[in-house]
Amino acid sequence: MLRSPLVALSQRRVWTACVLLGLAATLSLGGVLALGGWQLERAQQSAATQYWPAIYVEGQPESAQLDVLIAEVEGWSRVDQVHRRSPEESLDLLRERLGEEEVRRMGLDASLLPVVLEVEPSMLGQGSEALAARVAALEVREEVVAVDLPESQALEALAAWRAIRAGVWLSWALALMGALMGLGGLVWRLREEERAEQTMLEQFGASRVALGRPTLIRGLVLGGAAGVLAAPATLMLFSGFRAALQPLLVDATLSAAAAVPVMLAQVVGGALLGTLIGWVLRRPRQSDTAPGALRPLLDWRLP
Repeated sequence: MLRSPLVALSQRRVWTACVLLGLAATLSLGGVLALGGWQLERAQQSAATQYWPAIYVEGQPESAQLDVLIAEVEGWSRVDQVHRRSPEESLDLLRERLGEEEVRRMGLDASLLPVVLEVEPSMLGQGSEALAARVAALEVREEVVAVDLPESQALEALAAWRAIRAGVWLSWALALMGALMGLGGLVWRLREEERAEQTMLEQFGASRVALGRPTLIRGLVLGGAAGVLAAPATLMLFSGFRAALQPLLVDATLSAAAAVPVMLAQVVGGALLGTLIGWVLRRPRQSDTAPGALRPLLDWRLP
């Protein structure tokens, strides 16, 4: 072209700004969804691997009654094994964690402590809510003193995310398509406004690659710029998301470094999407090529 391909973008400032902000917001939202889903999945694995539901049984239960309870829980589909901890073992654990003097000061002895049944899940990260619900139901039994379960709010967050995950990602995909259509519309309009200039250059021998290069560059620049805008926005939104989940998922919080691959993917992905749009629209179709204003003059030949 006779001028920089980016000059035309400055002549459409409002449209260009809207396209950039729309695509950047869509890419940023996708990054937050990916990181949020990763956070919740990690929390689910943490609940299954690091925290086993516990059943506290009265200190001196009948052996047969306790064996029946253990056999029943181990028969559940999501349970691998039930680990029994005697009151004496619990007292030793308290002494190890609190110290001998503190345990003596509290006046604790084995007769005051319950039998603890720790439930080990068989499927890591799967069915945490269902297993927790079944363990909670045991609290109504006479021999069960109490149960210890993962934080209910965290389990509810996991269940809610899995219920709406497909719909949320579908909505995001539709929003991305809309943002790309806006980008394509801008690139197409700028290409149409340069039809006469392209026709003149073609008559002077410009190749089809050279004629399509401005549209390709515009798509690359717009897509890459949107990715660059989306990356820091994703980091800020994720920081707020992480702070909101901190009370629920203390043991499964992602570090800010986890956002780096997502941010890189946004920059590279935005540039690739913009380049693809520019490549598709790099030159008019043969059927819709309009004659330029200078074509009659350029086609003139001496006899």
